[in-house]
Amino acid sequence: MAALFLPRVKSKYAASRLAAIIVLALVDIAGIAVAMVLAYLVRVRILSPISQALFIPYMPPSLKSRLSWVLVIGFLCLAYEGLYKKRLPFWRETRLVVKAITLAFLLMFAVLFLGKISDEVSRTVLILGYLASIVLVPLGRLISRKFLAWANLGLQPVLILGVGKTGELVARSLLRDQLSSYRIVGFLDDDPAKRERGVRINGTIFPVLGGFHEVNKVMKKTGVRHLIVAAPGMPAKDMVRLVNRLQRQSASITIIPDLFGIPVMGAEVDYSFDEQILSFRIRNRLENPWNMAAKRLFDLLISVVISVVVLPLMAIIALAIKLDSPGPVFFSHRRVGRAGKEFSCYKFRTMVANAQQTLEELLRCNPELREEWEQNFKLKEDPRVTRVGRFLRKTSLDELPQLFNVLKGNMSLVGPRPIIQKEVAHFENSASYYFMVRPGIAGLWQVSGRNDINYPERVRLESWYVRNWSLWLDITLLIRTVGVVLAKRGAY
Repeated sequence: MAALFLPRVKSKYAASRLAAIIVLALVDIAGIAVAMVLAYLVRVRILSPISQALFIPYMPPSLKSRLSWVLVIGFLCLAYEGLYKKRLPFWRETRLVVKAITLAFLLMFAVLFLGKISDEVSRTVLILGYLASIVLVPLGRLISRKFLAWANLGLQPVLILGVGKTGELVARSLLRDQLSSYRIVGFLDDDPAKRERGVRINGTIFPVLGGFHEVNKVMKKTGVRHLIVAAPGMPAKDMVRLVNRLQRQSASITIIPDLFGIPVMGAEVDYSFDEQILSFRIRNRLENPWNMAAKRLFDLLISVVISVVVLPLMAIIALAIKLDSPGPVFFSHRRVGRAGKEFSCYKFRTMVANAQQTLEELLRCNPELREEWEQNFKLKEDPRVTRVGRFLRKTSLDELPQLFNVLKGNMSLVGPRPIIQKEVAHFENSASYYFMVRPGIAGLWQVSGRNDINYPERVRLESWYVRNWSLWLDITLLIRTVGVVLAKRGAY
């Protein structure tokens, strides 16, 4: 059945590709099946004993046969989204998986109501099964992807055309992504010197197998039919001739254009005028009032839930701060927010009460600390931090009061890191991007290294987030932030 979704590639790698598709299909079906079993057990063993009035203990005898439809519909929806033909980075793939599973359960509900068989299937089981599936299926895929990479199954061998900075950047990206579907066989370049010494990427030397004019011969010799053209400096006419010549023999050609820095999330490729003109459509999602309303609603709903859960923890932290050092429990500092407006950003106090006076004395007496402060507006070894404060900073628990900022509308759950007025100058031309959104408790900077990255890189990350914003990006950054906080990466 999975063979129906296998690209018609006549190469020695077809069997490996087919095996990978079969593994993924079986794991997906197993994930949905386990989700439905768990949903059934929760419905019968937990919910019914709690309230038999709402959840009757009786279950229709035809339930199991009806629920088997979910497996078939789920597999077909996953295949429809192309999840057995392409391998994507985990979070992009998860977005498509959630979309496919949502469609599958919506179709199942439609079958129930249109077929007038809603009495034969527990809607509670379906809803619980859906919630479990959007967790178990991506998790199963992550595990199976790692197994496939370890077993060297389903990897597409690829040739990279170009040994310049762009080609090396592409290679590093592929090697860094442990779940990448590509395995680099070698490079091609017209520089004879590079052919002799090869290309060293992350400690591995890859061969340069020939020049651009020898691509067809190299493809025939190696059996590789997937190409990445990483030569942005090539004249447009030469690029068109090269791609047109290679298209007949290759299975796919990926072209890396000289467009580094433009927004990529949600960009659409289009063509017009008898297919002679290729165009990229890029939308400003933050200009859409519906998108901003969705982001704000998401902030409010999640913040209320988190606030209720962590209130006991916040009370314990407040008591610990009071017992550790004299001074207030909370610390308020003026930060710059959306549209350049200042607001009071709340935190648990992690420093001594006279922190500002102590800082001025430290910077006056220590030039090295002054230089560190002027670069990062933060000290790695800050003597003003209390014992409890050091723990709160390491665990990021000092930022919990910012949930109140989110509820007030000063901040968002996800966004650029809130800055002080002096830091605006460091953003230079990127300051306008910062002012477009509310600063966030979590963000791209936090999951990318936090205090371990320098300020210019932080500015680049913050502006990239704004230019590529989507609600799904916010969700993935929130989830990734949990792992970063637990690992205490870059926190001090």
